[in-house]
Amino acid sequence: MKRLVYPLLLLLLCGSAFAQRGGWSHSMAIRLNTTATGAGVAKDVAGYPLAVFLDASRFNFSAAIANGADIRFSETSDGPFLPHSIEWWDPAAREALVWVRIPLVKGNSRSQQVYMHWGNKSAAPADRSTEVFPTAEGFTGVWHLQEPGNTLPGGYADATANEANATGVNMMPYNTVKGVLGKAQRFRCAERQWIRVDSEKRKLFDLTERLTFSIWAYAETYSNRGDEAKRVLPGYETLFAKGDNSWRLQKLGIRSWHQPEADLIEICVERASPRGDLCVIGKTDMKVKQWYHITGVHDFPYVHLYVNGRLERTEKFDTPWKSDDHPVGIGNQSQFPDKGGRYWDGILDEARVIGKAKSAEWIRLDYESQRPGSRLLEFGSVSEK
Repeated sequence: MKRLVYPLLLLLLCGSAFAQRGGWSHSMAIRLNTTATGAGVAKDVAGYPLAVFLDASRFNFSAAIANGADIRFSETSDGPFLPHSIEWWDPAAREALVWVRIPLVKGNSRSQQVYMHWGNKSAAPADRSTEVFPTAEGFTGVWHLQEPGNTLPGGYADATANEANATGVNMMPYNTVKGVLGKAQRFRCAERQWIRVDSEKRKLFDLTERLTFSIWAYAETYSNRGDEAKRVLPGYETLFAKGDNSWRLQKLGIRSWHQPEADLIEICVERASPRGDLCVIGKTDMKVKQWYHITGVHDFPYVHLYVNGRLERTEKFDTPWKSDDHPVGIGNQSQFPDKGGRYWDGILDEARVIGKAKSAEWIRLDYESQRPGSRLLEFGSVSEK
């Protein structure tokens, strides 16, 4: 009898799924173009969280449930639904941002499609953020930073199952602004504003030999003038860091320190013994009022720095590395947050920490799929049932 029950139960469940698919009245094919005319990603990328931005030119918001609860995605027109998560849904402004986990993005291809489905008034919300950013695949912390600016404990949600929610310091509702991806946080240096993960969850980020961390950054000004009386050097502004003696991403000094003059960034690891900084200095002049996507990769003994999806520099540090137990800071140096004014003055968006060394193809796809004017996604015509 048991041998009959389980197949019957499976049949009923599958039948229910297919019947439910019939409830979606609209669909649209979205082509992924990774050729040179699109994102320019040469090799396959597995398990990728794809950003799908919707606006009035691509999507009729009035045909979906007001909060987007009926939105679904699949690899084939009638295949199973893929995990997705809605970061931002604003039918009044006719804008939305949805993250979809794609099992495999094919490199150098224009033949791959995913299908978007909507138009089912009885559909329940199906947000599966923890499956879009799975901890089993290394996602340790993902902060979209779309919340209204706040100082509530854990007021900035981590999209992973780790729930390493961050807390704003001096943040206010007006800090929420338009970002590269939906909403973002605008930090004011003069008001000492930043965001931190300062709980037992911070220990999740004691990562050294294998690590990828990234953030979108837009500087309004470079405000740290230093403090000679405190022997604090000028020009250091922190974007994303786990203290000054762990992994970190920061602006390096003032323009005149470098020849030719430029505002440069650096990522650093910490040498275990004797203690000391091991840093990779970028080449890009980080101009104010311009967006940059910055990624650091630890792949012992190598440290790689990427800017806007391209490798800027690699250094080999063939000595043991370590990570100290400090909070994670977004927009300030978390090890000594009040020293020297290392506050970011500008906008930060989509901060991520992954406990694996991601490939150059992954990082290029990250930039090309998220940047303004992305050429990765090609939206087709709408089919109605």
